[in-house]
Amino acid sequence: MNTESPDTPDTPDRPLGFWLRATDALISREVDAALAAHDADRREWMVLNVLAGEIDARGFRDRLARKPKMLRHLADRGLVAREGDDWALTAEGRARRDLLAETVAGIRARVAGAVSAEDYRTTIASLEAIARELGFSEDDPRPWRGTPRHPRHRFGLRPFVPGEPRPGEGGGPGPRFGGNPHHGFRGAGPRPDADAV
Repeated sequence: MNTESPDTPDTPDRPLGFWLRATDALISREVDAALAAHDADRREWMVLNVLAGEIDARGFRDRLARKPKMLRHLADRGLVAREGDDWALTAEGRARRDLLAETVAGIRARVAGAVSAEDYRTTIASLEAIARELGFSEDDPRPWRGTPRHPRHRFGLRPFVPGEPRPGEGGGPGPRFGGNPHHGFRGAGPRPDADAV
């Protein structure tokens, strides 16, 4: 029972960081599963989007040119082809990209539909305001680059997904950091190559 006055906000059971990480991990899981159902993964999804001109990934085309293994793999499947010094989607590649886009759009609709349209807009606006207060800049839109990311990246640990057992509580592989579960430290942090939703 809440005994605080109406103008005093309730203290949430878990902090913002917990829900950010939990939501990120669950969205990532849904996207990975949806792409896997079409025998695809995030890297293929991103490459097809970059070549389709749907996203501007700074330096990504240069990295692909220097290490074209993924492009050769997609070319072997008839999804991309050389056009002079560059690569482009084939008709099959564009159809594949459209199919994956429709799949990911379904997840976006689920995420947005979990709350009212007004609440969703408020959530996005609130997160943007918090990010800008903490130093987000359009010139550096991914401030986590170049800094140590969550433990999974450094020690090969799995991201926390609510509802999954912890090691010792059902035998998930590999250790994860403990500590106060309300601190939300186990969650999956942002993944620069995976802005699918």
